[in-house]
Amino acid sequence: MNFENIPLGRHAPGVINVVVETPKGSRNKYRYDPKRRRFVVEYKLGIPVPVDYGWVPQTLGVNGEPLEAMVVSRFSTRPGYVCQARPIGALKQKDGEHKLICVMLGDDRYIRVQDIYDLDNKTLKRIVAFFEPFFEFDGWMNKEEAYKLIKEAHERYMESKPKEESDAAGDDKVEREGMDRADRSDAPAE
Repeated sequence: MNFENIPLGRHAPGVINVVVETPKGSRNKYRYDPKRRRFVVEYKLGIPVPVDYGWVPQTLGVNGEPLEAMVVSRFSTRPGYVCQARPIGALKQKDGEHKLICVMLGDDRYIRVQDIYDLDNKTLKRIVAFFEPFFEFDGWMNKEEAYKLIKEAHERYMESKPKEESDAAGDDKVEREGMDRADRSDAPAE
């Protein structure tokens, strides 16, 4: 599978695709090597990853890399697993490289979690504790702010592509009008 061809998602920003790079519980930090077309261990972590960690395809963050996302779920995954997830907020960093927080579509345990503040404090504290050694935590973004982050990152991605490519990829553009109805987290069966 070529992970560079995975779409953002038909119902973005309400439901997006996330490529899991490092599964929850792992002490190995994986990364995708496009030349070898597989996931490789980048380094060992001091503590296990609290939730699935990966990236959102067809996005570019302020650092020029795909938006990073964390997916809360009770299910087990593996490097390279592509899941549909509902963004519920983001972890803010002072340097602007925010991390999306999502819940996996189809996990009935998190069906009532619609915003970052609906997530239990234990999970939020584990996420913050994991990232504290790497960057300065600057609070949380709510769901609407996360949607805006996704739209901006997708626009950056589309602008970075040659004109022909961005026209061909138009099916996966984030809906720009009617964002109140674009949260289609209830559209696909969960």
